Amino acid sequence: MKKEDIKFEQYKIMIDSAEKNSDKRITQNNIYLTINLAFLSYILTIKELSNIIIGTMIGIVICVIWFLSILNYCKRNKIKFDIINEFEEDFGYLFKEEWKRISVLTSLSIYERIISIIFMIIYIAVPIINLI
Repeated sequence: MKKEDIKFEQYKIMIDSAEKNSDKRITQNNIYLTINLAFLSYILTIKELSNIIIGTMIGIVICVIWFLSILNYCKRNKIKFDIINEFEEDFGYLFKEEWKRISVLTSLSIYERIISIIFMIIYIAVPIINLI
């Protein structure tokens, strides 16, 4: 194989890897969303305030882990696309051009982080509402 062919195969592997990373992130977000909805539903059925507070603390920890994992996936994707952009010097700048044009849109990771923060706020509100 020629050096260009090998480099192109590596480029394809990196693109596939970035796509798989995004797929894992979507799956992870669905899992955290399901866990939070189920756990919040359970907390809302609890009557004793001390157990509600314990449940709230656990829920907040779940949300913090979710938030941090979103940041981790964002960093991974950035690294992968930085490498892809380096490869594109030889093949044209398809992804670099796409990112330049997409940059006017709000990043999906911002929405993902907002959702985890909303769940944290709900977890904090539940014991307060029970006190009222």
